Amino acid sequence: MKDTQTPYNLRLKNAAAYIGVSKPTLWRLAERDPSFPKKICISKRCCVYRKADLDVWLAGKEV
Repeated sequence: MKDTQTPYNLRLKNAAAYIGVSKPTLWRLAERDPSFPKKICISKRCCVYRKADLDVWLAGKEV
């Protein structure tokens, strides 16, 4: 089912909430998990994650 309410790109706070973790845990995942999606830096103070990349990562974590 496609979620039409969630934007294609998520700011860090929203990306953390989307995958169900805190912002510090999101940062830790980005640093330590090589399979975690790379963030996209829009400017010096604005970074986003692609929702589709997070969906693929989450699907890979399913048991």
